[in-house]
Amino acid sequence: MTDAPTTREEKFFALVYPALVEHGYTAYRGQQRLVADTGMNKSTASRLINREGIPHVQFFASLANVLRLDLLDLLEAAEILPPGYRQSQQTLSETKQSQVGSGSITPEEAADQLGFEGLDRFMFLAMVDKLKNPQAEDEDANPGGTAAQM
Repeated sequence: MTDAPTTREEKFFALVYPALVEHGYTAYRGQQRLVADTGMNKSTASRLINREGIPHVQFFASLANVLRLDLLDLLEAAEILPPGYRQSQQTLSETKQSQVGSGSITPEEAADQLGFEGLDRFMFLAMVDKLKNPQAEDEDANPGGTAAQM
């Protein structure tokens, strides 16, 4: 029985290397094909095939595509995404709730929770009102409409 991969590199290569072999990238002229198929330079492709280095994340999408691997699996194996990231996103989408909170509040309640008082509160509420009604200020500034401008 073999031990499970523990380092970032071991996890990445445990996922990627069998796919490299399966798709013929470790065979004769495989490196040239990998360069052509992914856009990696020769030294990056060589390090990948020889399990000497993980390529830059910019190549992950093309690598996942040519190896027929899931991009999220690559990102998790390289520890760019935290372990369990996919599961946490599925849980959020299933419940349709964010981690921030699920209830709606009024702008006044938001100002209270943020501790805005006086002029800060007035400016916050005015900004929220402007964002909710962006055309209201334009109408106030030009009460006569287009005809009055001529």
